[in-house]
Amino acid sequence: MPRTRYAPSSRTESHLPPASLPTEALEQLALPFSEFIAAFFGVLEATGVRCCVLRNYQEFPARNIGNDIDLLIAPTALPSAVHALRSIPGVRIVGYTQRPYVSNFFLEGISQNTDSCALEIDLDLRLIWKGLPYLSVEEVLEAAVAHPVGDATFYAPAPVHEAIISLFSSLLVGGWLKEKYFPQVRETFSECRTEVIAALLPRFGSEVATRLADAVISGDRSRILGMIGPLRRALLLCSLRRHPLRSIGAIFHHYTSELCFRHSPQSREAVSILALDARDRTPITQTLLPRLQSFATKIESEAAETTAQTGFGSAASLLRWMMRDWLSLLTERKSLTLTVREGCGPLFRDAAGQPDSPAWLARLAGRLTPAHDLCILLQEGAEENPAASSSRHEACRAFLQTRKRSVVLDTSQPVETVTEGAYAAIVDALVQRAEKRLKKRFP
Repeated sequence: MPRTRYAPSSRTESHLPPASLPTEALEQLALPFSEFIAAFFGVLEATGVRCCVLRNYQEFPARNIGNDIDLLIAPTALPSAVHALRSIPGVRIVGYTQRPYVSNFFLEGISQNTDSCALEIDLDLRLIWKGLPYLSVEEVLEAAVAHPVGDATFYAPAPVHEAIISLFSSLLVGGWLKEKYFPQVRETFSECRTEVIAALLPRFGSEVATRLADAVISGDRSRILGMIGPLRRALLLCSLRRHPLRSIGAIFHHYTSELCFRHSPQSREAVSILALDARDRTPITQTLLPRLQSFATKIESEAAETTAQTGFGSAASLLRWMMRDWLSLLTERKSLTLTVREGCGPLFRDAAGQPDSPAWLARLAGRLTPAHDLCILLQEGAEENPAASSSRHEACRAFLQTRKRSVVLDTSQPVETVTEGAYAAIVDALVQRAEKRLKKRFP
């Protein structure tokens, strides 16, 4: 297959594979989920990291019945756990975010019988609400139950702890009841009512713990949802009585860290897919988005309005295009987001569809808009109008020279080939971004 063609820019980095591979070939090269699980838990066990899988482990190692894997580890074990993830051959980290209570990792190269070869792993460091712990991590890890996975072993929480965590991850933290886990939670509460109350009592008090247990056992959803306020108030008051200064500091640290995380550029990864012809962009984007699932917490596509849609001239449309880019960057996001930014009509065409933007204007637009992690330009290798081709290519080159990383793909090739080239470029850019952040955090 033909090689991916790069933009003629001095700032473009050439790290793509020498050839694109079809989807079936990539899936064959990906590590099967069962082998990944066995290897990962084997490395964790060898390095002495104690962890437990919080939920959705019932069909390990054959398959993962959840959307991700939630592992509980002690905060001091985080560097060793990250080393274990990075040591598995064929698996690459394409995304990483860090909060005080959880580290999110997005891995590429794992086959799960889906369109995507990616998997999210969340390393939970604390079991908290607004910085206040509702269960002790040490207690959960000490009581964890062993499960064999091939030559390795993984651990799951004791039934009482698992039920409380499954319930509180939505009820206490999010303010809603997750029906997927409720039948198992209710069964455990019914069978182990005394143990459940004993586990909740230190941080919620006897009255609230008993009321919650009885509400869950009864299966009355309205009663359970009515416990959200009493649970949060009881946890707050008990924490302040036991450790007033520590609790106030934990709450303050929680809100400040969340504010910084939600508005930090590190929580957003942006890829621009620009095309001189919208017909080139649409099929490629539609094929890419499903394969990018599990590359981030949220995958979104933003289609820029063209000048034909807005009816403005080149300068007005370009200004509107730039403003949308900045607004997209500044929008609040709750977790890691991969944004596929589409369209470049205002950059290189006027309302009549003719090349209108001079090179200096395209260069200025590039310097005044946020620098995305990757810019992919889709264009056909030959143009019918040599004059238009020269003008348009000059504007394209001027814009791409302002990008940190850019790739040009020839749309005269089959759609599958172009899509694989775009996928390889995105993976490579995200891997380098994640590796750079990981080296700073875990040298």
